[in-house]
Amino acid sequence: MTQLDTKKRSRLPDSAFAYVDSRGRRRLPINDEAHVRNALARFNQTPFEDDAARARARTRLLKAAKKYGIVPVGFITGQLRTQSTQAAAGQAVIELGGMGAPGELEGRLRAALGDASLSLLQWSDSAAAYLDGAGQAVTLPAEGEGRAVTLLERHGRPMTALLHDPSVLRDPNLAKTVTAAVRLAIENERLQGEVEARASEVRSLPAGFVTFLLADIEDSTGLVRRLGDRYAALLSDVRRVLRAAIRAAGGREIDARGDELFAVFEQASAALDAGLAIQTTLHDRAWPDAVEVRVRVGIHSGHPTLTDTGYVGLPVHAAARVSFAAHGRQVVLSRAARDAVGLSLPAGVTLRDLGVHRLQGLPEPEALFQVEGADLPTDFPPPRIFGASPA
Repeated sequence: MTQLDTKKRSRLPDSAFAYVDSRGRRRLPINDEAHVRNALARFNQTPFEDDAARARARTRLLKAAKKYGIVPVGFITGQLRTQSTQAAAGQAVIELGGMGAPGELEGRLRAALGDASLSLLQWSDSAAAYLDGAGQAVTLPAEGEGRAVTLLERHGRPMTALLHDPSVLRDPNLAKTVTAAVRLAIENERLQGEVEARASEVRSLPAGFVTFLLADIEDSTGLVRRLGDRYAALLSDVRRVLRAAIRAAGGREIDARGDELFAVFEQASAALDAGLAIQTTLHDRAWPDAVEVRVRVGIHSGHPTLTDTGYVGLPVHAAARVSFAAHGRQVVLSRAARDAVGLSLPAGVTLRDLGVHRLQGLPEPEALFQVEGADLPTDFPPPRIFGASPA
């Protein structure tokens, strides 16, 4: 076949190509018999913008084949086989997209693609390897070992590896359909797992009269400006301290967003113990660039409603407002939390009355109490009640 150099190719009209995409890029030249035969052989390796473009290119190619007396039996048979395979893979996308069962996807794809040895592997961060259905690490074959590898990523990280016969995904459109089926099934399983895990976790949370603890980092924006990319590591360290103190006191983490962490306790005294441990541990810790990490802690007790997605109700909002009123290194209790603690204060710990304040969004003024003792500082500005005065 005579090769088309750039100059010769540029002189050909669009009609000399089976496919001209929306940007004017011309592919599959059909200007003579040799190029038509070459286009027939390369058709399934050509990426098309959509099915309509593929159909138009196929029609032009078949007309060119007829012009030069070529009977493309193999091409037509291959197209029929490809369409059948795509339909089967497409059906897998529809069915598995609704079922969210990637374990079935391997079998479906084996049947659809006619590759009985096809394997679907899942990436494991803990094992730093791709695992098969039995949880065993699998070494991906090197190029030339007779097996092809199609890798899928999620947010730039490994997700899935598809091991298959090199011939089954040569068609880029079929490859797109198959990878869509795999990705959809894996994503559905992940989301379903998260929902089920979350629902199971929520069902085990304490109900009735509980105590909330909300902690967040004071001036986190200033820390971000000072530390830059290193702030993420500092935040991770702070969260480890908070979580360790909460677990040690018998609490349960509910949520963590940005620089905040929300937890629940069955006993108000346990929440107070966690708040004291948080402040003591953070104060004794050395931080990068000698920055000072100051966390404010708010504690409130009440009767929230426990739903399938977590706690809702006024006590949740009140806990957030009490935390907002605190300053870095300060632990503040609402009246309800103070009453719930009762006489269970740790040795050497007292509560100072900070007065009654109107907290944003709460229907009634709230009495606030500062925890003192246990090496906590005692000199703080008034509660952070912006836009309001003490009631």
